[in-house]
Amino acid sequence: MSDNAEEGIARVQLAGKDGIAQHQKRSASNLNDRAFTSLFAIAFVGLIAVWASATSPYLTYGSLLAAMLGIILYGVLRVRRIQRIRAEQERQVQQMRSG
Repeated sequence: MSDNAEEGIARVQLAGKDGIAQHQKRSASNLNDRAFTSLFAIAFVGLIAVWASATSPYLTYGSLLAAMLGIILYGVLRVRRIQRIRAEQERQVQQMRSG
């Protein structure tokens, strides 16, 4: 999508009903993503500390399994969010074309 198309979508979003509220909601969502990324980095460092100091194989492999499941869950949620954003953008494009 070109910059002009994105600018047009942004103008429609801000000018439409509750446009500013929707914009703020998306901005808050981006902040949530940043916070989650920071927490993920901290958890990863903690996981490395557990792996470095663990004496039990159950703890080592259990934490590895939990980390893999967490990454898979995050990936699924991220894909769903991307699909939702694309559907919303497509709806906005259709609305601009019809209006």
